[in-house]
Amino acid sequence: MRRLKVPLIIVVTLAVIGGTYVLGRANSSSPAGAASSTNATPLKVNGYYLDVGASESLGFQPTGIKGHNGARTDTGYANDLIQREALNGVALTLEQVGCPGDTVQSVLNTKASDACYQAPTTQLTKAEAYLEAHQSDPVLVTVDLGFNDVRPCMEANPVNQTCLSAAIAAVQVDLPKIMKALKSAAGSNVHFIGIEYADPYLGYYMNGSGGPAEATATLVGMNRLDAMLTQVYTNAGTPVANVPAQFDTNDNEPATVPNVGTLPTNVKNACQLTWFCYGAPFGPDDHPNNAGYSLIAAAIELVLPKSWQ
Repeated sequence: MRRLKVPLIIVVTLAVIGGTYVLGRANSSSPAGAASSTNATPLKVNGYYLDVGASESLGFQPTGIKGHNGARTDTGYANDLIQREALNGVALTLEQVGCPGDTVQSVLNTKASDACYQAPTTQLTKAEAYLEAHQSDPVLVTVDLGFNDVRPCMEANPVNQTCLSAAIAAVQVDLPKIMKALKSAAGSNVHFIGIEYADPYLGYYMNGSGGPAEATATLVGMNRLDAMLTQVYTNAGTPVANVPAQFDTNDNEPATVPNVGTLPTNVKNACQLTWFCYGAPFGPDDHPNNAGYSLIAAAIELVLPKSWQ
């Protein structure tokens, strides 16, 4: 990562950019945002969307209330995706079973309660029951797990590499169990998509002279996590939403930020698409903002099935 001299504190004006991205599935014959060349009305498909994950899956964002760690919203990527698919003629009914704070291991643990479910119920058992009840229906399932496993490691300064290696190894062992359980409960017309992660901790770059090195360490760690997630999902026959590509997470070319100066592109995006570069009471917070959630929806949309039938 380039080391550039920048101010210690950054204040970023966020723009809600959900409307600037092409809605509906990617069409290689048309430029992004271009109107379709056909006047045909897409076939209406009534299906279901099961959203599995932690707080990000619920569109969590900070509230600005002192001592309050945030709240779910109706502007998360699942909500955005519902709207995008509606414009594409696909009507999906959303079911969100995610739970803030869940790790891969807590999802599997039927003996301990979490913030949302009383043992032996977990979001996995809830998701399995949902899939079993929709055996004959078209269903989209997104799986958004793994971030909370590495989160404590990333929040250490410097990044706790021993913690990180152990967390990634644990996800590699346990996430396939979740995928196997979900797929065993699913009917024949269920489409699974696994979600990778951008790196909000690139915002550490702003923390004085040691910031760039700390940000670089988090990027290396998130890339390790994403590589492992891709392997797990691929082995399970599941397409992967490339969220880092939407956030330009590995692009460190200089970019100009008004009223701030020059920053690496990935740092600029981490600050503009999440709450991480905000001061109290909104930040630092690693959740995406509306614009960030819109980009996650775009990443999912790129790997949606061409047909729901």
